[in-house]
Amino acid sequence: MLTVRDLPAFPELGITACHVGDDREVQSAQVLSDTDWIRSNIAHALIVTHSRYLEDAERIMFTLSAGGAAALVVSGASADTLDPALRDTAAQHRLPLLTTSHSLSDWKALLTHRVSELCVTAARRHAARLGTLLDQLAHPRADTVTGVVEYLAEELPGSVVVRDAGGVRAAAPPAAPVTLAAALEHPDQPRQALDGLHVTSVPLGAHGALVVGTPGPLGQAGTELTTCAAKVLTVALPGGQRSDDLVVSDAVRQVRLSAFQLLMTGHAVDAQRVTASIMPGLLDPTHAQVYVADCGRAGRALVMAQADRLFAGQALTVACPAFDNHIISVVPLVEEQEHEHTVRHLLEVFRTAGVHIGGSQPHELKAVGDAYDEALAALTRASHYPERIVIASPRPPGLADVLPAGPARSWATALLQPILSTARIRQLELTAMALEFRTTAASKVLGMHRNTLARRVAQTCGAVGLDPERAMHRIALSLAIQVVRMHGTGSAAESGPPATLHDLLTGQEVRAWADKTLRPLATDRRDLVRTLRAWVTCEFHVDQAAARVGIAPKTVRAHIQAAEHLLERDFITGIPQDLMEDHGEHRLSGIRPLTCAMYATTPPGEPYPALTTVGRAPRPANASPWPAEVS
Repeated sequence: MLTVRDLPAFPELGITACHVGDDREVQSAQVLSDTDWIRSNIAHALIVTHSRYLEDAERIMFTLSAGGAAALVVSGASADTLDPALRDTAAQHRLPLLTTSHSLSDWKALLTHRVSELCVTAARRHAARLGTLLDQLAHPRADTVTGVVEYLAEELPGSVVVRDAGGVRAAAPPAAPVTLAAALEHPDQPRQALDGLHVTSVPLGAHGALVVGTPGPLGQAGTELTTCAAKVLTVALPGGQRSDDLVVSDAVRQVRLSAFQLLMTGHAVDAQRVTASIMPGLLDPTHAQVYVADCGRAGRALVMAQADRLFAGQALTVACPAFDNHIISVVPLVEEQEHEHTVRHLLEVFRTAGVHIGGSQPHELKAVGDAYDEALAALTRASHYPERIVIASPRPPGLADVLPAGPARSWATALLQPILSTARIRQLELTAMALEFRTTAASKVLGMHRNTLARRVAQTCGAVGLDPERAMHRIALSLAIQVVRMHGTGSAAESGPPATLHDLLTGQEVRAWADKTLRPLATDRRDLVRTLRAWVTCEFHVDQAAARVGIAPKTVRAHIQAAEHLLERDFITGIPQDLMEDHGEHRLSGIRPLTCAMYATTPPGEPYPALTTVGRAPRPANASPWPAEVS
């Protein structure tokens, strides 16, 4: 992870530390000027501003400190010329204070994106460092304890000693016991200052300790690395217990989560490298299935421990970072290995605890994001089935499959033209994933800061003239990206004006697909089509749809949930209440086909959903059409 103390090491940022104090993690950067305000979400963010905007420094410092900002970075001043009162105010609020030699315009144009890139790189390195430590257990050497100590001394860097009941067990460098002699006499003190060294002591069982001395206090990344080393040493030391039935350590979980998030963003090779030390060869197969389990009343830790035991190293299982009661298992597919019986066994173990599971179809390893989406949709239906498990059916032809290839490619290319010259297909796919939720869920699942993800979507939409706050615009953008994935892009040599989305959705093939898609709704005695058409036309505002149809909002929600069951789609049900927004409680993968089907079947004389009324805002000549690559 990237921390405040790391920043001066990157000359392109031009940062000098004035007052740091406790080290803090950095996840993003924001600019504060006369046209930029302090945003609601500033946790772990660098706030970059000019001294002229700090007239009310006390209020600003209080706001940043309360919001958990990483640091305040002042442009237009050096460490020597910075107002002493500003230093005092920062120290009072325990807020790290930095200066930068770059202007605010440089930060807006380039450096905020550079900070995001550095965050991703640091996170990957941190996961690799933890993985290397765990490799000491996966591939034990003649003296694993010495190996861990030498590795930790090199990575921090510093002096490291392991002390047990018999005295010094291992040390690096060899003179470390002399350097840390005074601290070794009192290993029960977690923090000490010793001859210019900052000493940290972590207990190892009843009579042991890991003692670390570094020139400066450990930052967050160094502290986590030291804690992970202590856990490894606890197992490696004589008498340490190791049981496959125990819940895996926090360090292993962090490495697994890093690998899962890399898979979600299409970085299969990076995920293979991260897991190589703890689960060698697991991600070598080309295809995998994903299972998502809702742990019901059993408790996530207990279900996860049982899943680890049953899969016996044949699956990558993680605690879902977005939904507190979910666990996710990525199961690589190997010939002659059948995993569905393992999943059903897991259900049998917790048959009275309300556990239920959704599973995907097999997907390529680089398409784990699509498999997760399928499994999450299946999970919504699983709670209504007596077996408590639903495996997604082979995907029926979707809208993108029935659109005429030539006209669809023409329309998508015209819409995405401002970004196609600079965007790779994988960047477009990541944006499409980010569009799925209007909440923090997407950022947690993808392992990216919410601000970074929101900026990606906003900049992409702005470049093509769409409004990211409009659900219809998000649907149009995600559909265009689907078309480009399936059919590629058109060329300037193609004759005639580009097709419109209206032309595509009113064609004969799409009309036939829409009739078939909506046909299950006719089995319900309620007029579900009328309610859903109003909901779509009102851009998914339940209260407006209720007023339009003349029924209660509660009835509108009941009709939507009934339609979910009949169409086997997830519109609003599978989203926890704490992740809902006032009028955004929907999943794009569900409402996208519904919206297009309603558009294609619009009765004569009734208004079409506002799907094609997309304005195209002119982009400034000096603006970047695509957000910087951050993952």
